[in-house]
Amino acid sequence: MIHFVLCDDDARHNQTLQSHLEQILPALPVQAEMTLITTEPDQVVAYARREHAPTIFLLDLVMEKGLGGLEVCRAIREADDRAVVIYVSAYAEYALDCLETHAFDFVLKPYTHDRLKRAVEDAVHLMISYNDIIPLQVTVGSVTRVLDQRDICYVQTQREYVTAHQAEGPVTWRESLLHLMDRLDEDLFVRIHKSYAVNRLFFDSLDNAAREVKMKDGTVLPIARRCLGAFEQEVRGGGQGILKKRKKMNEE
Repeated sequence: MIHFVLCDDDARHNQTLQSHLEQILPALPVQAEMTLITTEPDQVVAYARREHAPTIFLLDLVMEKGLGGLEVCRAIREADDRAVVIYVSAYAEYALDCLETHAFDFVLKPYTHDRLKRAVEDAVHLMISYNDIIPLQVTVGSVTRVLDQRDICYVQTQREYVTAHQAEGPVTWRESLLHLMDRLDEDLFVRIHKSYAVNRLFFDSLDNAAREVKMKDGTVLPIARRCLGAFEQEVRGGGQGILKKRKKMNEE
């Protein structure tokens, strides 16, 4: 999940930008959402210091309230050196100054929808290249998307389709679970049933008697008898136990 933060001291400009992004975000190759829309630069700085999810900031340059765009960008950089900043401004004369703050792009107002779309898509691809996500490319209908494997609680197969269950909602595409297992990170996912593979990061508990696995979100899934022994060994903290793998992923 990539977050977008919008800041312009004119609420009308924020609304226009928001309207464009509402059209752009659903077509991106990775899940994205707008998490902050504000006219207050200080709120952007507080957000950057508080949140550490992959974030793209769209900032005006000249703002009457508090910090200017350049100052906000420097504060963002201090808090998160992998954040991506795109200036959206009518002041072309400041474009060279923006280079000093290592901004990703400068979109001059008035901008076209295509110009903004290109800037956002390029920024998203940069985010993916930063390896802030463990990518899983899937084709849903005619749209190719990139899911972050760390956000997937478990995957489920039904006939020729698989569904990735995430907090943001399920995503379904055509693929066999057998083929998908070859594409999933083996440190994250383990197959527990002909129809299910679970993400170790979301594992909660194992009920041997009932042959059930409980996930952190409360979901209860069946575990096949043939998978029970190996999975139980992981739960008990064997050489490559679940807790060890979870710690490894968190450290990375």
